[in-house]
Amino acid sequence: MYLSELKLWNFRKYGIIGDSFDTAVPGLTVTFKEGVNVLVGENDSGKTTIIDAIRYALRTQSGEFIQFDEKDFHQNINGKRASEFKIECLFDGLSPQDCGLFWEWIELSETTPKRYVLRTRLYVKYQDNTIKPTFSVGSSVSSETMDATARELLKIVYLKPLRDALSDMTHGYKSRLAQILSSHPIFQEQKDEFGNKIEHQLELSYKEISQKINNYFSKEQGSPIVQEINDFLTKHFLSEGDTRTASVNLTGSELSDILRQLDLVLSGNKSGLGTLNLLCVAAELLLLKNQTKGLRLALIEELEAHLHPQHQLRLIEYIINEPTQQQFILTTHSITLASKVKLKNLIIVNDGDVYPMGEEYTGMTPSDYNFIERFLDATKANMFFAKGVIMVEGDAENLLIPAIAEAIGRPLHRYGISIVKVGSKAYRRYASLYSRKTDPHFSLPISIIADIDVRCEEYYKETNIKPNIWAKGAILDNLEAINKDLDYGTLPKYISSKEELKLFLSQRWPQGLTGKTETIKSLVNVLSNDNSITPNTASLDEYRLYQISKIEEEINRDNVRIFLSPNWTLEYEFAKSKLYKLLAFALNIAKFEQGNPIELLGNEFIQETWTNIETNYRDESLDGPNVYSLFKPINNGSVSKAICAQYLAEAIAGRIDCIKQSNDNFNEWVQDALETDPNIKYLADAIKYVTTYNAK
Repeated sequence: MYLSELKLWNFRKYGIIGDSFDTAVPGLTVTFKEGVNVLVGENDSGKTTIIDAIRYALRTQSGEFIQFDEKDFHQNINGKRASEFKIECLFDGLSPQDCGLFWEWIELSETTPKRYVLRTRLYVKYQDNTIKPTFSVGSSVSSETMDATARELLKIVYLKPLRDALSDMTHGYKSRLAQILSSHPIFQEQKDEFGNKIEHQLELSYKEISQKINNYFSKEQGSPIVQEINDFLTKHFLSEGDTRTASVNLTGSELSDILRQLDLVLSGNKSGLGTLNLLCVAAELLLLKNQTKGLRLALIEELEAHLHPQHQLRLIEYIINEPTQQQFILTTHSITLASKVKLKNLIIVNDGDVYPMGEEYTGMTPSDYNFIERFLDATKANMFFAKGVIMVEGDAENLLIPAIAEAIGRPLHRYGISIVKVGSKAYRRYASLYSRKTDPHFSLPISIIADIDVRCEEYYKETNIKPNIWAKGAILDNLEAINKDLDYGTLPKYISSKEELKLFLSQRWPQGLTGKTETIKSLVNVLSNDNSITPNTASLDEYRLYQISKIEEEINRDNVRIFLSPNWTLEYEFAKSKLYKLLAFALNIAKFEQGNPIELLGNEFIQETWTNIETNYRDESLDGPNVYSLFKPINNGSVSKAICAQYLAEAIAGRIDCIKQSNDNFNEWVQDALETDPNIKYLADAIKYVTTYNAK
């Protein structure tokens, strides 16, 4: 059996939906899978509230004392605190053995015929300065109490955050290690055929050791020490006639006493916090693994506590691949762990809601899941912990966006925004992460910054080639001449590749593709240079507007917005903008660095470079041919985009002294250009979208 659903009414940050508590919809419903469930999200997103609700309702194997607090009751936006809260747990996947254990309280599933489920309910009321909890089980119309023996079978294993592994795994009256060991089958009480208790081997061995120690201090070398203590007591402290004497011996003889005296240690030198934490986790998971009845659920907060990344990976690898029927509900702030877990096992906690990432909840295709899991690394997994996300295509944007954000007065770290470099056109895949089949829909703001990638007229003139862009009107007659059976009315206004046309044809071919290969090949081959569009400014501008509209319609949904370069690429937009001088400076510095990798850039060289830029470029902006001329070294790869972007970011941020000092209003000039220049304004707009949303 496993915990399949958790519902919360008026518990902490989650209130109710409705006016009456008795009929209200829960403020939060969380669905869990069998196996591994990982809660990810920023601080105070609600992960601990979910974990605490489960352990409050089910209690823990360690028998920790749970004290309800006034702040467990939800406080609304007007500051009024609720007087009651409720936590409901639904258990599914009951085996025949589970049904037998909980037969009095199970009910038929509302969603799956001929399937039994178990429902428990913790109701807590605050009245007359007293907090009164009530635990019940069964359906809402026939709830009743559960006996103590059965409730013990619902207790969970719980590892708290920042756990004190040293204390838990060392000896003492409250030793957690002793509790874990006593639950193992080899330490269970055994009886003979007459019902008499059989002493455990440890108890027998302990008696032998205890007797030897007693003899040492009473009859052998240690006896003088005990005698000195007794003489001192009699002479100085005990009353006249008090005949009591002290002795040195081992206390306790029962198995539970023995187990409390044990420590769990690794051989060798004293262990660090990370190793002790692994010992603690290993012991707790041993307890879970050896449970044979009831619920086998482990809650682990901050799985990564005290562990370096390699240990984190080995631990999560074990949990993911553990074959036995156990359930894990974990929380983490580790991007290493978040990138390792399958997407379907993640539950994103954000803005008062939860978003399970399984196939039944998202708009992702199987191909999307496979793609993202192939490339989801720690640098991308930070999106799961952010208040907003900016997706970018490459290194240049990754380097520039933080500098631009600072220049317009919206530093990303202040707003909790993560930048995720997704590469090429993969933003379509990553955007699908935030599409939902069911409510709730993500409120997390997502900006995507991408290039429209339509070359300029000067490029086509210089290379004397024609673009791979075909207008519908120019190719329609050729298509119909080959085959008139297809409906070409839905053909897009522009076709940008033979693959795009082939896909269109294959999706619309009547009675499938059998025997039509040669005809489709003929149709696709009508796309030749002869009928591609004429690459002039007017035709290219019209195609750009079409592409921008098409992509925006495809991508923009819910809180996802795409911001496209209006002409070509990010670097081309800067060359076309009022900040082109900063790009020219960055290009020259990057070119020098690439050609002189072991030379340091001196202030004199930087000053001289900027002076030459100001001398050679005097206009506020460049015309078309000069824009392309400036951009050309980046386009043909003779200058590194990344190095150029690094120095451009430094210049925009005002960290190049000679540039900043050359303009008394440098900061205002840069900010105004970023926010108003039509060529680069899309970058500032993308930043404003995610930061304005989070400022609400």
